Amino acid sequence: MHSVNTPSRHVSAAASAPDSWYHASAIRHFRATRPLAGTRQADVVIIGAGFTGISAALDLATHGLQVVVLEANQVGAGASGRNGGLACSGWRHDQAWFEARVGLADARKLWALSEAAKADLLTRINQLGIDADWTPGQIFAAHTPGMMQALDNDAAHMAETYGYVMPQRLDRDQVAEALGTSVYHGGWRDPSAGHVHPLKLLFGLAEAAVTAGAVLHEGSQVLEVGQHGAKRFARTATGKIIADHVLLCGDGYLDGIHKEVEARVLPIGSFMIATEPLERDSPILPQRDSVMDTRFVVNYWRKTADHRLIFGGGEKYTPSWPGDVEAFVKANLVKIYPSLKQVRVSHAWGGALGITPTRLPYLRELEPGLLSASGYSGQGVVLAPYFGRILAACVLKRHSEYDVLARLPVPPFPGGRALRWPMLTAAMSWYALRDKLP
Repeated sequence: MHSVNTPSRHVSAAASAPDSWYHASAIRHFRATRPLAGTRQADVVIIGAGFTGISAALDLATHGLQVVVLEANQVGAGASGRNGGLACSGWRHDQAWFEARVGLADARKLWALSEAAKADLLTRINQLGIDADWTPGQIFAAHTPGMMQALDNDAAHMAETYGYVMPQRLDRDQVAEALGTSVYHGGWRDPSAGHVHPLKLLFGLAEAAVTAGAVLHEGSQVLEVGQHGAKRFARTATGKIIADHVLLCGDGYLDGIHKEVEARVLPIGSFMIATEPLERDSPILPQRDSVMDTRFVVNYWRKTADHRLIFGGGEKYTPSWPGDVEAFVKANLVKIYPSLKQVRVSHAWGGALGITPTRLPYLRELEPGLLSASGYSGQGVVLAPYFGRILAACVLKRHSEYDVLARLPVPPFPGGRALRWPMLTAAMSWYALRDKLP
């Protein structure tokens, strides 16, 4: 069985998106690489040089395996180098949601796994000496009184059932002081979550992987994966890697590679801006917390080390991206911070991220020797590097967390290939409308 890659316009648009502020502020310390040429053998071939693929490559190369990473563009061109940088606790759903669908035992395992992923991220940053601008503190801001009540209920449940008592409640005045805006009804601050410069993090992991012996080929879009006797292969326009294992780690950029992944993981467009540095005494985020609000189409923002505001707000579910990304995103920014209407925007960019119908990652052994992890649905800064380690552990036959992740409910998108885009657009438009209700 094999698949031939015919990327969607969504992925093509993402590949040609303008460079982000991250690209202007991160230094790459490992050499540029050449496209794959000719046929070679390896133990493992990894498709995608984002957080998942690079993290897997680092672990596998450290254990002495011959690892080749094939990246269609450049390291950091995809979602790992374009996201908001928020390192969140947990998943896209609260623990009560998991308890109702997978039972308390698996819900506890999933919470423990998410906490392990968050701790592992900081451990790797420290052990590898990566200057990723890690900044602790994240506020979940309620955009309606009803959502504040929901946050209160969730915090009480987390304290009682999981012993998670670190988050601190902020009433309306306290959240206004913490955010520098009065539009929210309260919130909760999690001191163990935070934010990073994602491209600095990715470059640091990639440098470590290359140093450990992983071979990286950029400009090497995989066109086909399939079976080669008892082994597997990944083919580009100029070469082929034959290996014991193939790891699919391209998230929203893997459109057309494998039908099971494609049925469950769709790329959507996510957009953000970076302002010029704000005044040092600006009331906006005085503690440099990262923030996300309770809208389904979430707004998220943070302040950088040089006092810029990175703000993401707005998604696109069709392959047609906004012609003016700055205007598209800034319209949401000024609803929260009217005083920034005239602020100069230095960078505006977008990228494709993979989502699933249930907003849960899709990690599976699709066939013997063919594994995939994708669909982080906006939670990839913490989860993707850890899922890369889980994929590596599966190859090394040392995994202990695969089974609970493989039980996550991730059905195909309804409508098949022909109708899934219009059905997704209709559903997301409904949720966007709900965000406007009191």
